[in-house]
Amino acid sequence: MVLFFFTLCILLAAAASFLWSWKRLLDFNSYKKPFLEGTILNFIILLSGSLWWTVISGSSEERWTGIFYFLICFLVILVLNGAVLAFLYSKRKDTPS
Repeated sequence: MVLFFFTLCILLAAAASFLWSWKRLLDFNSYKKPFLEGTILNFIILLSGSLWWTVISGSSEERWTGIFYFLICFLVILVLNGAVLAFLYSKRKDTPS
């Protein structure tokens, strides 16, 4: 059950980051601010998950492993979010209005 919540936290962070950035991309002329907002949202959710994991986990080794996985997931979501936003922004610039 703990592993389910661990995975759910990662999926929630990814979905929130992608959806928030995509929504905000429609409001701005640049993809930098939506990317920054999505990154901050991603960081807050995964930081909360890391704190939860620190309290829940038993051994010190398990604690650090979980935090390391959250860090890796943060970096992967960050890169994927940047790539998706850059792609969507370039498609938006290509279409005539």
